[in-house]
Amino acid sequence: MGWPDAPLSILVAEDDETLSAALAEFLRGKGHRVDLAPHGGEALVLLEKQAYPLIITDLVMPEADGLTVLRAARQRDPATLVVIMTGYASLDSAVGAIREGAYDYLCKPFKLQEIEIAVTNATRLIHLRRENQRLLHKLDDLTAKLREVQELPQLLGGEARPGTHSRTLWSPGPVPLKDYSPEEQHQQYLGDLERLRDLYRENMLTKEEYQKIKERLLI
Repeated sequence: MGWPDAPLSILVAEDDETLSAALAEFLRGKGHRVDLAPHGGEALVLLEKQAYPLIITDLVMPEADGLTVLRAARQRDPATLVVIMTGYASLDSAVGAIREGAYDYLCKPFKLQEIEIAVTNATRLIHLRRENQRLLHKLDDLTAKLREVQELPQLLGGEARPGTHSRTLWSPGPVPLKDYSPEEQHQQYLGDLERLRDLYRENMLTKEEYQKIKERLLI
């Protein structure tokens, strides 16, 4: 599926130039788009210009600390994931970061493998959330189209003609499947079902949501 490898726009806020450059090089090598902020104040400026799905920030920085950056990021987009880095690790700081909504907490010095794991897990969660929203929007679209079909006889002032079937009057999905061959339609269904199963396995959907969306996809 490739979700863990899908590139993200990542903001790295770190006043240690050596570490900042190392993180940027490493993340760009993984295909991600990286913006650097040399201190918390610059991070806040960048956040005013755009939202980032993932932020990696030092806890202690000039002008604004990591928790201030975290709050600003989540105020702009509550779905933003924030990884806190600190060389002043303590139970209180870790608990404080988690309570503020930090996704992960890393103690300096750390290995790049630790960052890779954190970023890979965050990337997967971000794309699962996006896929969840896509499928839920698709369910809404399917439900609306089905409702239109069910109401069509009343709108036409009579009952549906014998031998007709509502499935011929609409096509599932936001893109009209009539433009695709039967094989292409089949492949799209299989892809949607595969992603749906992944969302269910990752607990991004309840059992009821999973069954409801699956039924709509198979109509």
